[in-house]
Amino acid sequence: MTRSFVSTSSTIALTVAAMLASAPVAAQEAASAPAAAEADNGGLAEIVVTAQKREQNLQKVGISVTAVSGDQILERGISNSIDLITRTPSVDNYSPYGPGSSANIVIRGIGLNDFGEGHEAPVTVYVDEFYVVNVPAVDFALFDLDRAEILRGPQGTLFGRNSTGGLVHYVTKKPTQEAGGFVKGTYARFNELKLEGGVTAPLTDTLSARLSFLSHHSDGYIKNLNPQFAKDKGGQAGTDAVRLQLRYDDGDWDVLLKGEYGRTDKVHTYYEQTPSLRDPVTGLGSADPTGVDDAGYNEANFGAGKRNVAYTSNPQRLKSKGSTALLRAERDFGDISFTSLTGYMHFTRNLDEDCDASPNTICVATFPYKSDTATQEFRAFGKGDGFNWTAGVYGLYSKARNNPNATFNVPVSGDTAVDPVTGLYNGAFFPINLAANWKMRTTSVAAFAQGEVELTDRLTFTLGGRITRDSKKFNERDNASLRSCPGFPIPTNCFLPPNGPGIANPYRDTYKKTLISGKAALDFQVNADLLLFASVSRGTKAGGFNNGFYPGGVSTAQIPYRDENVIAYEIGEKATLFDRKLRFNTSFFYYDYNRYQTFNFEGIGGLLTNQSANAYGAEVEIQAAPVDNLELRFGGSWLETKIKDVRNGVPGGGVYVADREMSNAPKWTANGAIAYTVPLANDRSLVFNWDWNYRSSRYSNNFNDPSVKMPGYFKHNADISFNVNENWQLQAFVRNIGNKLAITKAFQFNDLGYVQYIYSEPRVFGASALYRF
Repeated sequence: MTRSFVSTSSTIALTVAAMLASAPVAAQEAASAPAAAEADNGGLAEIVVTAQKREQNLQKVGISVTAVSGDQILERGISNSIDLITRTPSVDNYSPYGPGSSANIVIRGIGLNDFGEGHEAPVTVYVDEFYVVNVPAVDFALFDLDRAEILRGPQGTLFGRNSTGGLVHYVTKKPTQEAGGFVKGTYARFNELKLEGGVTAPLTDTLSARLSFLSHHSDGYIKNLNPQFAKDKGGQAGTDAVRLQLRYDDGDWDVLLKGEYGRTDKVHTYYEQTPSLRDPVTGLGSADPTGVDDAGYNEANFGAGKRNVAYTSNPQRLKSKGSTALLRAERDFGDISFTSLTGYMHFTRNLDEDCDASPNTICVATFPYKSDTATQEFRAFGKGDGFNWTAGVYGLYSKARNNPNATFNVPVSGDTAVDPVTGLYNGAFFPINLAANWKMRTTSVAAFAQGEVELTDRLTFTLGGRITRDSKKFNERDNASLRSCPGFPIPTNCFLPPNGPGIANPYRDTYKKTLISGKAALDFQVNADLLLFASVSRGTKAGGFNNGFYPGGVSTAQIPYRDENVIAYEIGEKATLFDRKLRFNTSFFYYDYNRYQTFNFEGIGGLLTNQSANAYGAEVEIQAAPVDNLELRFGGSWLETKIKDVRNGVPGGGVYVADREMSNAPKWTANGAIAYTVPLANDRSLVFNWDWNYRSSRYSNNFNDPSVKMPGYFKHNADISFNVNENWQLQAFVRNIGNKLAITKAFQFNDLGYVQYIYSEPRVFGASALYRF
């Protein structure tokens, strides 16, 4: 466990105290204004979202949106950006190295099933409207948020950048002229310590500040049987972050300056290894009934493979740092308002991986990654008699580099030598070193506009479009070598062809393309409580270049991949019934993909290729407050997907071609919650909360390999909160009540004779104290 908790928290506490001292008046912090307006009749509170870059009632927006308020995130103990996913229909995710390392979010079957860092995802993530380009930076800690919004379906006009699947938007809590804040401390199983808070202080009549902080650490829950790493338990939390915002508001100009810094240092989740066999016809994998991998390792003989027990040759440490700066300026001229948004992010990450998940060093890899991103947006919003419009321009510049290194000690075929003491393979290895050094620069400029016309007092027509010019420069140099050449008495390096005769080394190329996306929609307000909507959208995602380690037999022509586009059709309704006691929203969608970017892994590398694909399904979200003090929530989805003509290699050469399901796309998902408040004397109360989520089985790759089919699961959590007064809340909680062992990621290494699995966190119980002021 990284012991920076005490020093970091002490420094933050002193800074908070100084800010409070400067505040003229301390007051109860205001509730999240955009997240939920107060209900005045015991019904459901109105939810306000910014899905169209302006504040609107969720029930009046013809877009499939799920919104979670900052208070819900705080009180439910949601720790990271992925914890929100289980609250949303048709949304899933996987983290190829475990939670907190990298996240690939999947909406309606659309996602990036890749573990690398060189591609942008079709489900984009924004923080305060700033686009987080780096997939490794997406799985960040959540703290002091105003709300989070998940938009399903292509968002090709207003948000735009590569959002063919949808987007997730996190909005932080901003400074105001009202002093206040909160501090929350949590202690839980596995010595989990978490301290978070936020405080606002008005500095002058026009200037205010907000300081937010987080420190989250734990000892981890996966024991490593290797004596060298006995203290390096897997599944740790190890994050510290701080955010400072200054806001100037004189009634004409509203200017916000934000700076944020975060770091992570921890041992991430260890894999479990399961030996596999390959079908000679299809090339697909299945479990090896012997339980022994190609190096003679059997987890059961060592006590590994059990829940939360591993035996590895590498501690799998993850270190990352990120810095973000944002300048936002707004001016309201009456019928027209203007916004400028300038952002910058610097991010570094180094990840060590024991990719064979055994005490043998069959596969050990390191991924050092670095990126810098700058964005600028200017936009205007206008409103008139029956007509609203938004228009703007957007620019992005990003540079990234990675130097992945991997060592493969492949057991020599036919050699069965085993150490009589350890039971491990001690025969001959074929040792290979691989090293890649790639760099990519991306420049993108875009112009966008969207208008909404009231055709009648009930019918609104929306039309929008975006034109984007993308340019990318890419180069990669690869090296491959034998660490010891056969026939030489002194170990030396024996350099090999890094990829094959068909690939240039170094490889250099450029990508330039103009992309057009847009949307046409009709919203029909049947009455004040019922909205019907229909839309046709065109989403686009830029092409790019495969990078890192390539599968054998790949040619230069396979390194670039083309842009993808989708035509998405959607209809739905949003109903608020029984005097706001019930909110009932449904949607139906069909996606037709051209050149869908799909990732497939073979041998020791993977490639993005372009395929035809489609997806269709339905979603429902229900929220009810049938009686005083009781609130119910349910969400569910049904999904069908198909990628056409997926090609995978077979032993001995050749390919097997078949239509497949999209990866990480369960046919059924469901989630729900029950919250009941028991009023007590002296304005005190008890709140009982129970929530659950279900995922049906899904494949972890686009080959639909049986060895990586992840079973469905049901998980549930509960908490009891005691509201002592308007300031204090005490809570006891349990995560994963049933101690469900769910596979959250599976990765096939069939050519090396095994499959990697990542399992969910076990049951965790703890307590917290929240103080608002």
